[in-house]
Amino acid sequence: MILTLTGASGAGKTTIAKKLLKNLTIDAQMVPSYTIRKFRKPRPTDIPGEYKYVTRLWFWFLEKIGAFLWTVHVHGNSYGTTKRWVVRGLRDDNTIHIMILLSDAIKTLREFAEEKGLLDQVYSFYICSPPQEVLRVRLEKRGDSQGEVKKRLADCLKWDQNALSSGISYEFVKNDGEIREAVVEIKDRFLLKFEASESLF
Repeated sequence: MILTLTGASGAGKTTIAKKLLKNLTIDAQMVPSYTIRKFRKPRPTDIPGEYKYVTRLWFWFLEKIGAFLWTVHVHGNSYGTTKRWVVRGLRDDNTIHIMILLSDAIKTLREFAEEKGLLDQVYSFYICSPPQEVLRVRLEKRGDSQGEVKKRLADCLKWDQNALSSGISYEFVKNDGEIREAVVEIKDRFLLKFEASESLF
């Protein structure tokens, strides 16, 4: 089963994913993203298992043979999620596979899962942006410049509005208080779905 987290910058997706990996009562892991950032030192925010570092040539080869479900090329770096890892997550009844995704990738994932007859194995959460004053503090603590903070605050409003009108069957979760409250809510709501799906077998 795959659990996805989507939300605007600063909504807390990475922190929530880290805590879910530690606090879920069943095995959980990240679905890795292949990247050519091979020589970059890991950031403190990186999640164990979040990335698989490969050479530019190997990434190109995987892309050429159609191994990726999607790729992103940004700021000179490339990222890709393989179909093999997604299928593994969809079919694995013993492990929860977590993905942090943009809304476009959510649509691609759900279409792919539906083609495989496994759409019921995707459970998507949207982390709603906290109030602007709370988000401003988070972004400033993260080290974003004032210009970046202003832009991201405006972007967050658009993200939330687009999520509500996207037609994607998100489970919406607020993260405007303690982060542990959002984690507990996601964990409890997800485990209810997980237990219900197990009862079908």
